[in-house]
Amino acid sequence: MESFARLSQLPAGLLADVPAEPLPQSLAGWISALPEEVLTIVSKVAESGHGVWVVGGPVRDGLSGRIPNDFDLTSTMEPDQVIDLFPDSIPTGVEYGTVTVRTEPGGAHFEMTTLRSDQEYLDGRRPESVKFGKSLNDDLQRRDLTINSMAIDLARCLLHDPFEGRLDLGKGVLRAVGEAKVRLAEDGLRIMRVYRFMDQSEAGLWQPDEELSAALIESQTMLQNVSVERIWQEFTRILEGEHAADILSRLAVDGVLERLLPSGNMELRPQSELSGVENPVEARLAILFHPASARDDLIALKAPKKVIVGVEDLLSRLGQLPNPAEPGELRLYRAALGARLQLQLACESALDEPSEAAVSTALDALAVNRAGNSPLADGNWIVEQTGLSPGIRLGRLKAWLHHLQVENDLATLSEVAERLAQLSWQDGEPESWPRLQWPPADTPADE
Repeated sequence: MESFARLSQLPAGLLADVPAEPLPQSLAGWISALPEEVLTIVSKVAESGHGVWVVGGPVRDGLSGRIPNDFDLTSTMEPDQVIDLFPDSIPTGVEYGTVTVRTEPGGAHFEMTTLRSDQEYLDGRRPESVKFGKSLNDDLQRRDLTINSMAIDLARCLLHDPFEGRLDLGKGVLRAVGEAKVRLAEDGLRIMRVYRFMDQSEAGLWQPDEELSAALIESQTMLQNVSVERIWQEFTRILEGEHAADILSRLAVDGVLERLLPSGNMELRPQSELSGVENPVEARLAILFHPASARDDLIALKAPKKVIVGVEDLLSRLGQLPNPAEPGELRLYRAALGARLQLQLACESALDEPSEAAVSTALDALAVNRAGNSPLADGNWIVEQTGLSPGIRLGRLKAWLHHLQVENDLATLSEVAERLAQLSWQDGEPESWPRLQWPPADTPADE
């Protein structure tokens, strides 16, 4: 086939024990995108007398019309043989047959896993033992979904698809390899993977077949056997997906979402109103929990501290928009949120679009502060004006003046001095003085 001429010089390795069909012409672009390193690896493995195939995700993506980011391989070579053949490789998971292959020092990474047939799963997380083998059929048979159980022999231009995954791709159906409940019981994380695979981005929303749908509900207790770090990783990918709102709704209906986030708000309508945000994980979690705190559930899932802080930051302001008719409030809101302004407004819009639209319109019409958002008055200037010694009172007075500067669009130190003269900074508890934040704290009467 002319479109596959790039593969014509590849040496053929061992022939697979799986029925095969010619590669479809639709894979021409996929073949063109194959990294040269993949062809080098395939050639060397074949020349050493072993079999080698592109397998799993990259095959699925190629048949779906997408160019994959990674090209995973499987081979009859055992890990020590792979490392001998490619000395710059990294032994990332040799106990499970996986080696990260590099064809040269500092080169691109490609995962190669030895063909295997997993033994009995007793803990719902991993097989009790891994048996390396020579059978591609056995290897594909142990995988989770039919769309992930396909392999390509590049040298022979053959597609191995023993479970008709290509047909399922065409129909947009998720189907387990073999008995669905057995596949999910082997590794509880497969439950989360199925929900993630429902979101096929531009290809739309795919549905599990009847057997797999039932197994997702019946087997969800298996999640308790999976490390929360692995669950969080899959859940994050769901939240980042193009159809995250639909997947969250399915998780809720099936009872899985409550298991993951017992304190969450199961009112999911606002999720469908959120789109195009730079940080969908934080935004979707904030909307899921509003008005409650997300901290305990996210700590239990071992979410990164940065995510927990970000979600709590959004939650602390949700539903507390400034008055669009008050320029001072708008200035404080804009300055306090800074780079997170658009993310906050996206969440507000999902919850209450009319109110957010009024604020966004007012913000668009609001001029930039004449002095910007950095404080005009520094500590030395304040000491000169007040005689205060360094300490809490000085620091909080500086913050108070910064608040007034932004709120009132003060442009010069002389304007700040006028405001300073009006403040009773000599009295009161400095902890109660305003500072640049949103929502604002109670304002002292003489402000």
